[in-house]
Order: sequence, then C-alpha cells, then structure tokens
Amino acid sequence: MTSLHTAGILTPDRPVGHLFELRGWTTGISRIDEMSVTIADVEANLFPEPCPGAPEGTFGWRAVPATWVPAGTQDIVVAGPDERILNQATVHVGTLPGDEPLWLGELEAPKQGKVTEGHVVYVTGWAMLQGRAPSLIEVMVEGGGTVSARTRLPRKDVPKEFPGFDDAAVSGFEAWVPVDLPYGEERTLSLRVRYRTEGIGEVVSPKRTFTLRNPVADPDDAELSDELAGDTARAMARVNIPTDPKHVLVFTHSLGVGGGQLWLQELLSRMVTDHGWQVSLVSETDGPLRADCHELGIPVHVTTHYRNQTVPAYEGHVAELARFAKCSGAGVALVNTLGGFVGADAAKRAGMPTAWVIHESFSLPAFAYQNWGPVKPPAAVWKRWESTLAETDKLLFVADATREMFLPYSKPERCQTVRYGTPMHKFGGRTRSETRRQARTMLGYSPDDIVLVNIGIAESRKGQAPLISAMERIHKVHPEAKLSIVGLHPSPYGLAMEESVERAGLEDAVSLVPIQPDPLRWLQAADIFVNSSDIESLPRSILEAVCCGIPVAATDVFGAREMIVDGETGWLFETNDVDALTAALLRALGTSATRRREMAKAAHEKLLPWLDPAGYAREYSEILTELALHGQKNGGVHHV
Repeated sequence: MTSLHTAGILTPDRPVGHLFELRGWTTGISRIDEMSVTIADVEANLFPEPCPGAPEGTFGWRAVPATWVPAGTQDIVVAGPDERILNQATVHVGTLPGDEPLWLGELEAPKQGKVTEGHVVYVTGWAMLQGRAPSLIEVMVEGGGTVSARTRLPRKDVPKEFPGFDDAAVSGFEAWVPVDLPYGEERTLSLRVRYRTEGIGEVVSPKRTFTLRNPVADPDDAELSDELAGDTARAMARVNIPTDPKHVLVFTHSLGVGGGQLWLQELLSRMVTDHGWQVSLVSETDGPLRADCHELGIPVHVTTHYRNQTVPAYEGHVAELARFAKCSGAGVALVNTLGGFVGADAAKRAGMPTAWVIHESFSLPAFAYQNWGPVKPPAAVWKRWESTLAETDKLLFVADATREMFLPYSKPERCQTVRYGTPMHKFGGRTRSETRRQARTMLGYSPDDIVLVNIGIAESRKGQAPLISAMERIHKVHPEAKLSIVGLHPSPYGLAMEESVERAGLEDAVSLVPIQPDPLRWLQAADIFVNSSDIESLPRSILEAVCCGIPVAATDVFGAREMIVDGETGWLFETNDVDALTAALLRALGTSATRRREMAKAAHEKLLPWLDPAGYAREYSEILTELALHGQKNGGVHHV
C-alpha cells in the first residue's frame, strides 16, 4: 500500500526579515531526508521538530533558509520523496509600516578603533536596503562634513553570500572625505553612514570611532628637496639656448582618448593651423593621439609616469624635464591637467612663463588619495605642488566653479576661466528631421520611442550604473523610453553594467554601446541627453548635445550649472542620488516634445558665445603670447 504524502505550512501572518524560520508538517514520511523545502528557489536547511497545531501522527519540521532571502513575496515549495510537490505557499519578506527597512551590509573602512593614515578618510563598504542597493548613501564625518558616496560599485564577493539578491553584485560604495589635519598630528574622529531609498526608508549606522593620523613630515626630505632643487638651478644656469616666443612646450598626462586629451588635441590643432604656433609636446603615457600630433608636425616626447612618490624621484624627474624644457627652444609652457604638476614645476625651473590648465574638480587631498594613495606624495613634494600652483603665471579653468575651488592656492589675477567649445557648433543647435529619422532607423529606434543618450567612457565617476538603476523605474512608467549608454569597455565596471541590464530585464530598454570614435549618430537620434557624472568640470558631451539641439538632464556638478538652468534650458539633479536622477528623468519625459525643443533652443542661445572652438583657441593664443612676450621683456626668454 502506498503511503499518502501531504504537507502543511504555517505561513507567517506578517512580513519577515531576510533570515527567518518556517514550520510545517508532512504525512507518509518518517525521516527528514525524505523531503525538501525550497524558499525563493533556494533549498532550506531542515530540522525535525514538532509543529504546533499539526494533525496527530504527522511528521513536524522546521525550515531555515540556507542564505538570506531577498525582500518581496517569495515562493515556498514542499516536496516529498519522489520530488512531487506536496504544498506551496508564499511568504512576504519586508517590513511593517513604521519599521526600519531591512538592511544588509558592511562598513569595511575605516575600522572601529583603528588608526588610518593621511588626511583623507576613505570610506568603503557594501549595503542593501530591502535587498536593493540604496538610492543614496551619505557619509557624515566629524570635522569633514557630509559627502554623498559613489554607489552601485561592482562586488564579486557579495553575490556569493547572497545569491538571490539582484543588486548584490553592485552593492559597493566608496567616499573620500578630506580632513584639515597638519603633518605630524592625529585626531580621533567619528562617522555615521546614512542609507536611504525613497519609498522604503533609511537606516543610519551606529557611530564608528577611529583615529586619523597624518604622518610626521621627514625633515631630511625637506633638506634633500632644497639641495636637489639647488643642483637643478645650477644646471639650468649653465644652459643658454635661444628661444622663440611663438613656440609652446606642452606637458600632458596622456595621449589616450578622453575628455581632457580631446580638448587639448582640438586646441593644438587650431593653434598650429590658425595662429601659427610651433608646438612641442611631452606626455607621461603614449596613445593614439600621438599620430594626430605627428600630422600637425608636433614632435612628441614620451617620458615615464610623473614621479612623485619620493623626494629623489620627484626632483630627479623635474631636473630631467627642466633640462628638456630649457633645450626645447620654446618660449612658453602649457601644462594640461592637475596631475601634471611635475611638468609645471619643471617649466618654472627652466625659467619659462607657464600656463597651467586644470580640468579636475577635486580637492588636492582627494585627488592625491585617489591617484597615489593615503600618504603620497611626501610632505616635501606636496609643498612643491602647492608652491607651483602659487607661482605659475596663469591657472586656467574651463568652469568658474573649478576656478573658485583653486583660488586659495593662487592669486585671483592669475586665475582665469576659458570655456571651451566643440567642432559640433557647426550644427547650429539643431538636427534636421530627415537626419534624425535616418539616425534612429540605423540604430533600431521606432518613431514612437523617446530616446535618452549618455556618452562617456564607462567608469564609476560617470554614474552609468545609477542611470541603469533609474531606468528600472522609468521603464515601468514610460515603456517608450529607450536609453543608449555609449562608452562601454570590458572593465569590471562595464561588465557589472551589462549584468545589471540583464538582471533587470532591460535588454529592450537599455543599449550598452562600445566606445565610439564618433558618437554623432546617437546624438542625432536622441530626444534627451543625460549626464550622470558625480565629478566633472565642464562636460564636453553636454556642449555637443546642445549643438545638436538636444535638451540635457545633468547632475548639478561644478560647470553643469553654468550651462544648464533647471527647468528652463534643461534639468539638474543631485549627484550620487538615484531617486533624484529618476525624478529628473520623469520630469524630462513628462515634458512635451515641443517644450523640449524650446528648452534646447534656449540652451543653445545661452551657450552660443563660446561654442565655437575657434574662440577658445584664439584666447589661449593671446594668453600664451602675452606670457611669452612678458618673459622676453623680463629677460627670461631670448628671441631667436
């Protein structure tokens, strides 16, 4: 006679947490290994245990999920010896009104009670609210203020522990909080972290206390720095090379493809062809733009990475570059990007009038930490960095907000904003209807699609992962909205983006496009351009979108506010906040096509005076000419 197998499940009458227990009973079995219980498609651990209220003669059991269970309504399945389903039910993993949201995570740094070195607090960890990455994570450091963390960073380890959680793979976060702490001092600090998602709630971490210690500056380093600088000065005095005030020596960080590099390429091309400059160029890394320099007749010297890890390495590299500068015959120097201070210092020691272009909107401590670590460069080199900023003849910026950030390091009369343009100014702020139709057809969009476009190399500071997260909610409200992110490459961040699109089932709504040498087609097809970066100075892509007649939704970061007026010429939203990004996109998508065209036209009219790159090339030519002639007058430059 075959035993009758049945099962009962005592389901909770209220939401349960990520870890919980279930009780139930079965008939027709006598051992726990004759049955199985799965919760959210994961087999649970089973224990024989009497079940309250179970019929007489049944086999009672307790089921415990083998891992944490995601929020939401999850299936429970009880199977018998032949894997035949005996019963099914559901359990709601979540919270009751007024309860804190379910939080999973770990604040990995700084460690409680430990000492961390430098004068920047680096905060990192991972977190999920109700099983999803929070929309906003704010780090509150005593003495350092509140900083919005960079979120949705790739994590390979978290999904191994929480395989059922879609956002486990992008649950990472990080933030850098500078603290004013002189060398040789330490301070006990505390921090809290606030995790928040609109509609779910927020959780604030307990206070964590730690010590921040800025190591003592080595007095021997300062003495050695002065000694080596003296050697360089004496060597420079022995070099007497005639120089040409119409010859500029350029120091840059890279000849790869990127915003700062493309800006420089456009500038040098126009200075050579339109203004008759002779150019020589030094770069710490090689790249495809060297071929463009060759076509312009610009000789390129590829040096090593700018060395600033020790005083001897720094002073040795400055001496080498200063000799190169002195022998180049150039009458003026142009340094590109903040990290090129080795070149700026070398140019000044070679006696060259110098202009230094700073694109980066980082504080010096945050920039140094992200590029070189917590206690680099050493104090004596840091002092050279600051003194070079103070002594450089001109500090040039592409946005007023960045200029204001660096005013404390120099004098106001030495700091100047020169906004750049784009070759796309030729489109005059519009895209012809036929051109738009052809571009959309080529890219596979229908006439009814509302196309959003983001252009930028896939990396965490560009904020493409939060943009994908926002599209999950956007697509439910606006299924006609389609997003193209142009700039994908096979980095960990790029791979995490691909996985996020697949997990969210957004393959039909979000296209991830590899890096394109010319992304014009996507701009011509777009209805709305989205800039989601959390750090920028003056995003070139925004200018390109405006020139193509596309309204822009952008993070309210540094130069973006100088280009976009919220609600009038585009839409602005807070950085590192998926809720704010989602709300801005809903505003944009809720705006009629006619009104969007009006806003794009207004944006173009506002920016028109400086969209033509010929303008900033002319301005740079004038600045460098004035510096060279002033140097010549003061005896620092001798005309050929």
